[in-house]
Amino acid sequence: MAFQLVLGPDNSFSFSYIGDGSQALLGLSPDDLKADVNQFLKLIHPEDSQAFIASMLLSAKNLAFWSWEGRVTLANGELKWLTLGSSPQTRPDGQVEWEGLVVNVTQTKLDELELLRSQQQLREFSSHIQDAKEQERLRIAREVHDEIGGLLTAIKMDLAWMKERLPRTKKILTDKTTTIENMVDKAMTAARNLAHSLRPGYLDSFGIVAAIEMEAGEFEQRTGIKCLLSHNDEEMEIDLHPDASIALFRIFQESLTNIMKHAQASEVRILVQNSPQSIELNISDNGRGFSQDARHKPRSFGLRGIQERVAHFGGQVSFISAPGDGTTISVTIPHIPQDTPLGDTLTQPQRPLF
Repeated sequence: MAFQLVLGPDNSFSFSYIGDGSQALLGLSPDDLKADVNQFLKLIHPEDSQAFIASMLLSAKNLAFWSWEGRVTLANGELKWLTLGSSPQTRPDGQVEWEGLVVNVTQTKLDELELLRSQQQLREFSSHIQDAKEQERLRIAREVHDEIGGLLTAIKMDLAWMKERLPRTKKILTDKTTTIENMVDKAMTAARNLAHSLRPGYLDSFGIVAAIEMEAGEFEQRTGIKCLLSHNDEEMEIDLHPDASIALFRIFQESLTNIMKHAQASEVRILVQNSPQSIELNISDNGRGFSQDARHKPRSFGLRGIQERVAHFGGQVSFISAPGDGTTISVTIPHIPQDTPLGDTLTQPQRPLF
């Protein structure tokens, strides 16, 4: 719909010209709109009318291009999305006049809404998978620690009991029990390592900072890559929602894995900063870095996994890297009360499209 609109000295406005497209677009004839501009204003959705007026007055003040997008509800109840574009000019009488177009973008908005819904569903599905994985890891870790660990301890005690009662003359038997004891010790160590990899107990016992410090220490011993940790919490105790805590720890683990596999770094710097509003984790390495094209490769699942974990908690993440300049991953997650169901807080409310 083509139009000409004039702004009066008292900020009242009226249409000086309306194209024939108004009937199909708004269900109103050009004569109706020219006779009473309020008929158009009444169609604008209440949530969008203020933006319509504000954008028009700002355009008039600066004589800048006027752009507005919003919803209208027709007399028959149909809701449409419109976009308006217009250039202002000052008339000889000093009034501002716009000449422009109003275009129906409803189908585009429907497609956008469907895309947003699909993205939200994928994000929720990804979050559900992550939550299910963590619950399964926790269950298996407990079974390994309690069941298998308990059985191995009982076996070792029985072996010790039996070994003390074997005749000293039966050296071949005592040597065999010693060999079995050593095998049981190795099995107990493997069980502890497995339980730790599934769910580090010190994360629940000592908190995220201590868990990151211990994980960094083990990573340094395993790889020879120096890890330097700093934080702004003297007591190293940060009260986090349990799900946010494990998510932050998994992000740290994934970052270290990426450094070990790809960075060729000799040093990693870790910074944990806690504030009343959020907790921030920065991981920087002095490795070879990567280009933005490499980041968007189809199989860059590690970085995408970090993004999904952070998005699940309504946080923010940034990846700063360039070939030869190392990489910095910055993650910020807002604090969530311990007793808050995550589903009630993590999806930010958005203005309804329809």
